[in-house]
Order: sequence, then C-alpha cells, then structure tokens
Amino acid sequence: MKIFKNATVVTGDGKTVLEKANVIEADGLVADVNLYYDENIESYAEEVVDCTGKCVMPGMINHHQHGVTFGTMFASGCVNYGREFILDHLDRSLLQGHTTVLNVDGFATMDEVEETQKCHPIRIKTATTHAPINYHAGELCDGKGFQPKHKAMTIEKMLADGAVCIGEVGGGHTLGGGGQDYLYIPRAVKEAKGKDIDYLQARAMKLSVLGRYIEESYYDRDRVAAALKEAKLDSFLTPEETRDIVYKTTLASVKVALDGYREAAGLAKRYNVPLMIHNAPTSKYIVHEIAKMGLSTLICCHSNYLFTTEECVENGRYLKQFPGVVLDAAVHDPWGAKHLVSGPENLYAFYENDLVDIISTDFAAGHSDSMLEAIQHAALEKKLVDLAKAVRQGTSRVTEVLPLLAPNLGLLKKGYSADIVVTEYPQLKNVERVYIDGKLVAKDGKVFR
Repeated sequence: MKIFKNATVVTGDGKTVLEKANVIEADGLVADVNLYYDENIESYAEEVVDCTGKCVMPGMINHHQHGVTFGTMFASGCVNYGREFILDHLDRSLLQGHTTVLNVDGFATMDEVEETQKCHPIRIKTATTHAPINYHAGELCDGKGFQPKHKAMTIEKMLADGAVCIGEVGGGHTLGGGGQDYLYIPRAVKEAKGKDIDYLQARAMKLSVLGRYIEESYYDRDRVAAALKEAKLDSFLTPEETRDIVYKTTLASVKVALDGYREAAGLAKRYNVPLMIHNAPTSKYIVHEIAKMGLSTLICCHSNYLFTTEECVENGRYLKQFPGVVLDAAVHDPWGAKHLVSGPENLYAFYENDLVDIISTDFAAGHSDSMLEAIQHAALEKKLVDLAKAVRQGTSRVTEVLPLLAPNLGLLKKGYSADIVVTEYPQLKNVERVYIDGKLVAKDGKVFR
C-alpha cells in the first residue's frame, strides 16, 4: 500500500479538485481518495509520500505521439531515429507526466510496438494506417523504412491484434507540413548544394513556392526570389532550383495523401473504429468532407496548429457542428524549443473559445512541451479553463474518445489502475514522481526502466 497525503488532488473527472486530500493505492489500484486521514494506517504502508504543496493526479494519456516505437516513422514511412533516441524520447515523455502514449506512426507493426514495450515502463499503444493509398503516399515522400512485413500488414490485421484506431492519416511529411521544414527540404538542399539550412529557411522556400495551401499554381518567380533573399539563401539557390526541390520533396505526395483520407474514412466506417486525421490548411476541405460522413469518432489532430489564430478558431467552430467530431489541441513547443511553434496563441485561443476536446503533445521534432505545462499556463496562470476540466481533457476524456487506448485509466477513483503523477503545485510542469500500476517508474528526473 502507498499513501499520498496532504495533496491538492485532481481526480480527472472534470469536476473535482480536493485540497489537503489523500490518495491510497493498494495492489496496483486506487483504493481510496479522501479528505479524512487516519494516521494509524501509515504503519501498514510500504511508502508514505507527504504531498504538502504538491498536486496528485492521474497519469496523462498522450494520444498523439511519434517516435515512440522501433517501427517506421510518420506518414512518410521513413526510417526511425534509432533505438537510443526512441528510448530517450520515451524517458522524456514519462518525465513530463505522460504514463500512456499512443503511437500514431501508423505503419509500425505490432511486433515492433511489443518489442519497444519490453524496454520501457510507459504504456505504449498503437494506431494503424496500413492501407494501399496511404502506403503509396509514404513511398512518394520517403518510404525508406518500409520492409516487406510493413507492406504485407493490413488495417484489419492490426485492429484484430490490438491497434486502438486508424491514424494518423496524413501528416506534415506527406502533406507539406512541419516535417518538410525540419527534414525533407533541408536534406534535399544538402544533397543538391552541400549546404545546411535550418527549418525556418526551409519553410520560407516551401511557402514561397506553394503557399500555405500547397498549390502548384501558386509559384511566382519574383516571389520566390524575394523570399530567398530574405532568408539569405539567394547566394546558392535560384528560384528555379528552389521550385524543383520543393515540388520534388513536397508536392508529389500531397494529392495521393489526400486520397488516403477517403480510403481510411471508408475503413473506419466499415469497422466502426475511431479515425485520427491530420487537420491543417492543406487538408482542411477534405477534413470537412469526412466530418460530414457521420463517423462514430473523428479526431481532428492538432486543430490549433498551422492555421492562423483566426483560422483555427473559425475552422474549429465549423467542425464542432458535426456529430462524432473531436478536436485535438496539440501543445507542440511554444515555451521550450520553439522550433515548430513560436508561441501559444493558437492554443490559448482554443481554450478561450471552448474548442478543446482532448489535448496531446504531438512531436515537434522530439522537443514537444508537456501536456502539464499547457494545463499549468492555460488553467492556473491565464485562467482560460477550469483546472479540473483541463486535466480531464488529458485523461478521462481521452479514454472515452479512444476506449481501447487506456481502459480503467484516467481517473483517481476506487478500482482504477494506479497511474499516478505527483507534481509541484501550482508549477504542474515540474513532475516529481510517476507511478504506473502503483509502481514507481520515475522520480526527480530519473526513469527506472
């Protein structure tokens, strides 16, 4: 038995925040949450944690993450970043208070997920995109990680073996998003010119050639020349070379990737499983099309990302009118690395307009800030959302939207699995202890694998 006493307890039900409360764990389950503490029970406990000045809550359920299995990565089917990166990335996620992650690199196979799970205590589940058109989009963009076993796998087989949903369909790699900025365009420039460029320079190239909606007809030589000069690329790239690089890396896979949305939506409807789709300016209209299909659960991923603030609010309001639509608000990296997102304005706008259904981190090139940091800023500092509601959006609400992802998790309630996070309060981002099934798996910045 473990006792967490004198804590600010957020149970995850969306309503309850208890001051100076206690959580008791026994045999890997939550045994009690109460305000009335009998010190006599301490003699029976194997561990008593004084949580004065701390917050205790359920482990965060991060339903959108890349790079967390030994399989291929992204919608492009690229080779993963290597075993050391993956395990370090899982460590980082656990230390941020996420006790469950959903792999949305949808071409990973179940054996790759299971192999990774053997190496790390965090709970790892997977989604699937093993369908022909989505394979083709990946190959047009990259596909270097595909092995025969990936190409032989099907969505039907993955669902039968435990995949929790179809997704993430589309992505920044196949649809001209952030993946192009930090991976494919810089790689192509290096190969063509022997020069290293950063993600902002790559983004300037992409946007000057294709625009925000990734349109071939957008190209204008003078516009590209001006962008190259501003980004300090004009000394070694011409507008024509820039056009050819961006067309090759970005444009080729876009149309096929959009067709992959329809393919996946048909399968999600046939098997009555949740569908997760990349929601961005490039895919906006096909997302609208699928929202009208009446799927039981359609998760529109990172709906606050890539749009302008006004656009994401307008698009979110439009999508919310359709039954089954769930809006995911992604944290990305607005407080830390700021590689993909320079600030939290879009995330805050989603909270202000009550558009957040569930939250996740997404990848942000491996530098995403934590869900708890987003909750800290939005709920406790900016007062944009009630704390209980914000925690629910990262815990029990996720279990409702994706029932197979984290059964019997997401709540501090008697009989639920004891995935418990202890943080500073009100500095929720400072995670001190993490327990999974009542077992201590991380403490003071160290993960116990």
